[in-house]
Amino acid sequence: MATEQSTERRFHRPSDIAEATALLREHDAVLVSGGQSLMPLIRQGMIDRDHLVDISNVDGYDEVEIDDGGLHLGGLVTHRELIEADLLETPYRALPETAKEIGDRQVRNWGTIGGSVAHADPSLDYPPTMTVLDAEVTYTGDGETTDRVPIDEFYFGPYVSVLQPHEIVVAVDVPDPGPNAGVAFEKFAWRRGDMSLVNVAARLTVDHAADTVEEARLCVGAMGPTPLRLTELEDELVGSDPHDADHQRAVADRIPEFTEPVPEEHASVDYKNRIASNLATKTLRTAAERAEEGA
Repeated sequence: MATEQSTERRFHRPSDIAEATALLREHDAVLVSGGQSLMPLIRQGMIDRDHLVDISNVDGYDEVEIDDGGLHLGGLVTHRELIEADLLETPYRALPETAKEIGDRQVRNWGTIGGSVAHADPSLDYPPTMTVLDAEVTYTGDGETTDRVPIDEFYFGPYVSVLQPHEIVVAVDVPDPGPNAGVAFEKFAWRRGDMSLVNVAARLTVDHAADTVEEARLCVGAMGPTPLRLTELEDELVGSDPHDADHQRAVADRIPEFTEPVPEEHASVDYKNRIASNLATKTLRTAAERAEEGA
């Protein structure tokens, strides 16, 4: 139920992250980066705070960098900047492919990686892709010291994560998945740019000499209170023939055993589960093909 909203708000624009965290503590404020997740909640009356802290102009958190340790994404990198970062010929190609599926042009221009990850909406697109890539989220509560946590330990439930109200996501780091890994993402929404009804990401690492799957990751989104990493199904993929589409289909068909989808007016639990299985089949096939290519 919507609550009566404040008619006056203070809008703060700190010069750095340390000042931002201090303002969040002092005023019980809400954080704004791109505002694409927050503003709809404010309009719906789900968030009503007297103080907003806007960090969109803070310098130093918009890097997209690859080094020997992997890919580093600053928390203020926008979806558009990730798309344009020339990653399609790298092992991280599934991330810009995921970003292309987010919202419309305005959302991609303004929305940020840090804000999206921190929002903790179970239907978000980044978390499954980042989960199969073993990404880690770095956050701070004072702008100086940081904590880092694997993204599959970051979420507790819908809109609930490890973050305290004064803490800010400042980076996401993705280790190099290796030359024999293939990563893929698929999404189903009623219309292009809508929130996911179901999304799936997969990573397969292939031992080319043995022609077997050496390592697997599989994660579904919008099918439970958090992104669901399916470790039991990953174990079924390890040791299998990466060309065995029937086995991949059989694994994907077991996804309903592990999901907790919420029925909607035009999408029953059974319908969502069937979409998840179909998407997973396609995602595993693409991941296997990319692993074979060495992409």
